Amino acid sequence: MKIRKYEGANEKDAMLKVKEELGKEALIVSVKNIKPRGFYKLFKKPYVEVTAALDDHSLLDDGDREPNFLRKRQTQKTFQQPVVQERMQEEENEAKAYLEKFKSLIDKLPDENRRDKMETQEVESSHEVVNASVIKEVYEQLIDHEVREEIVNQLTAGISGLNSDDQEEVTDVIAVVYKRIIKLLSDHATINEDKKNTVFFVGPTGVGKTTTIAKIASFFTLNMGKDVALITSDTYRIAAVEQLRTYANILNIPIKVVYTKEELTEAVNDFKDKDLILIDTAGRSHKNIEHQNELKGLLNAVDEKEVYLVLSVATGYKDLMNITSVYDTMTDYKIIFTKLDETTCYGNVLNVKLATGAKLSYVTFGQNVPDDISDINPHEIARQVLGGNE
Repeated sequence: MKIRKYEGANEKDAMLKVKEELGKEALIVSVKNIKPRGFYKLFKKPYVEVTAALDDHSLLDDGDREPNFLRKRQTQKTFQQPVVQERMQEEENEAKAYLEKFKSLIDKLPDENRRDKMETQEVESSHEVVNASVIKEVYEQLIDHEVREEIVNQLTAGISGLNSDDQEEVTDVIAVVYKRIIKLLSDHATINEDKKNTVFFVGPTGVGKTTTIAKIASFFTLNMGKDVALITSDTYRIAAVEQLRTYANILNIPIKVVYTKEELTEAVNDFKDKDLILIDTAGRSHKNIEHQNELKGLLNAVDEKEVYLVLSVATGYKDLMNITSVYDTMTDYKIIFTKLDETTCYGNVLNVKLATGAKLSYVTFGQNVPDDISDINPHEIARQVLGGNE
């Protein structure tokens, strides 16, 4: 007696496959509800698995079995009507077209990126079709997370030569893309706790600069035992000054409010013995030249400093590019992404990193102080853009 397993979106679907291939004489051994695990869950929804049995003479020899993905196609070609056969052929041709697209992308990459492409081997066309389908799924997943197409091309180019069964194929392809995302995000940095620092926080209005400063001040004061001071030049919003003053009182750390670059220089000098000086600036419109010049004056008033550009990951790509282009002309900066809890699309983390070349630092994901902030985790971003929480 031979035993076979059949999968379907539901029990009825799986039973139909049993009947089509084995006939009414098949003995149903078990029916299971399966939830895919690991990376495979990204592209395969929960399904029903039916185990069926039949006498040896009723089945093909196991040596003739193909991988499950290909066997499914062959079964459909054998037992379905011609119109379905035509549809399956169209799907196969589409998969082949994606394969050719990704092969052509390799030749378009700069030399430095070619070194990163995987060596491909001669494989049977059936395996290439399987792999192209997997790459298509990865490609569309990244696009759905609003990763720019040119970056998706870079991440998926040159991985069409894997030769394995369908589940291993999914894991292998995603593992390659996953590692490439990690590599792109590997150059990140946060405030150095081992030396004295004066740190500016800049960025557009409404991205959460003041709350982010409060979180960082709390971490260095309470967790690291550092001597921290706050300065705010955000005199455009009384609420922002009072908010930061409230946090300063809770943490029992000093705070100064400054109105001019001269006052800023004096305040920084007054706090020169502190381990860490955190400077809040007013939210500036990247379109307002006067505001840009005011901020440049403040930045130039302090020689030794670090600058963190605070951006909301939920902001549109074009606006992010306009914002960063303005700050590119002012100073070097690292990037803090806020409001990760307000979006399901993290593609802009990759987009901005690749467009600016700036180091990424912290991410925030809520309003709770001192919580809801962490160093950026490239592994978590990679998992998110590959659909890890979907």
